[in-house]
Amino acid sequence: MPAPALTSSTIAQKCLTCPSFLRGACQGMEAPVRCLATEIPLDRRGKREGNISHAFTSFSGKKAAPLPERYRLLKKNLTAGREEALQKSWDDLVEVLKERTEEVATKRERIIPIVQFNDISTKSVPSETIEAIRRTGVAVVKGVIDRSKAEALLAECKEYLTSNPHNGFPTDSDRKVVYETYWSPSQIKARTDPNMLRTQSFMNQLFTSQPDQKVDLSTPLAYCDRIQIRPPGDTHFALSPHVDAGSVERWEDKAYSHVYRKIFEGKWREYNPWDLTGRLDAVMDMYNGAGGTSVFRTFQGWLGLSEHGPQQGTLVTHPILQPSTAYWLLRPFFTPTRAGSLDGWKFAPEKEDGDVFLHGATPGTAQEHTPGYHPHLRLEETMIPYPTVEPGDTVFWSVDTIHGTENNNVGPNDACVFYIPATPLTEGNARRLGLCASTGLTPPQRYLARQRDAMLAGTPPPDFPGGSGEYTFKGRGTVKDIVSEQGKLALGFSPFPTNGDATRAELARKANEILGYRSA
Repeated sequence: MPAPALTSSTIAQKCLTCPSFLRGACQGMEAPVRCLATEIPLDRRGKREGNISHAFTSFSGKKAAPLPERYRLLKKNLTAGREEALQKSWDDLVEVLKERTEEVATKRERIIPIVQFNDISTKSVPSETIEAIRRTGVAVVKGVIDRSKAEALLAECKEYLTSNPHNGFPTDSDRKVVYETYWSPSQIKARTDPNMLRTQSFMNQLFTSQPDQKVDLSTPLAYCDRIQIRPPGDTHFALSPHVDAGSVERWEDKAYSHVYRKIFEGKWREYNPWDLTGRLDAVMDMYNGAGGTSVFRTFQGWLGLSEHGPQQGTLVTHPILQPSTAYWLLRPFFTPTRAGSLDGWKFAPEKEDGDVFLHGATPGTAQEHTPGYHPHLRLEETMIPYPTVEPGDTVFWSVDTIHGTENNNVGPNDACVFYIPATPLTEGNARRLGLCASTGLTPPQRYLARQRDAMLAGTPPPDFPGGSGEYTFKGRGTVKDIVSEQGKLALGFSPFPTNGDATRAELARKANEILGYRSA
């Protein structure tokens, strides 16, 4: 049975309180949206069916091809008139990386900051821990959900998986490692757990915003993602080092490249990874890739459902945020002068008749990092596994942090996680450009509203590979599985309160309008 066609109109107000609509028995009536002629067209048709491997050039078996000629001009425009400053900045950066990579290689997982959830709940996280997170870009939060509750969520999830024919990776195996599954009751309960939402709020507020920026870092949104159950002995899910939230977009999109303006100006030490300037307006998925993200997340993350750690199929990360980001963004502009040497690299854009590369960046896939392309990062020594986590612990890494997975799980347990990032309320995160089925134009659409529609219909969320998903699955999660009032807000099933300062109140009113709620 095909999945119902979801349009991009605002759901009628009366449907938002209708029991049949809320339990998914009815897809609701739609209030028309007026398409403005001034809107910039941007095609956001549903994505093709696929799995997590399609988000990566190397992992999906593809080879990186040279970029189109327009990227040559792009590189020139980013650096014109700054060549001398960039060379000095690069030389300084390389020396700093020598120290920082040695520190990581020596300390290994001991360098990863540990936060206690109790400290978050009492607002008593030590300042030195906060500074360590900002320095490394990563964190483990212990005890977010009670161990027994997390283990019960896993057991319930496994029952749902065995009761239905799920897609996922690897495609040629009945037992998946990463499931294209988003709407199990367990996932909905975990996303809407008050402790999880409080933790996300804390992580969001590590960023700083300007008074006029339309963002509420204290109010988290749910960004619904996949399930991982990696069994002992698995070697399939060996993700190479990479960064999500776009690849070529960081150079190509004007708002996105503005985030890194100090780096491109030859002032990498002035680059602040925690400043939201530019990020809220950045287009991170210009090419509608299988793993593209249209929503701004402060951190990617997961909730641990089983005990696992180093050498047990866990996440690995490169905990050097600011200088490493500067390095891989500048790497396409520099070349070695002596074979095999990390010293003496010179500013040298491509020859006019040569191929164009943004090393590791390919349109429509993640930004990948390799020892060949990025030798100064010493990735063989600085991709560090997270320390052992227990069920109920969470792991976070900033949106610009290089990460991957261990090549094998040699431990005794399945390495089980729900992917749950930290996502703040912004107008852009409530709104998304998409195709208007009725007119063919591209009015502003609502990511949170479309994600809400997808939950009710059992289809994949808008950013993920398409298809009918879980539409016909037995035991699929419903609104009844939301376990908190904050969770209803996070998933778009309640209007945001419009109290607070003027900017926050206006943001809430705009988000409510996008979601189809009438203002009081």
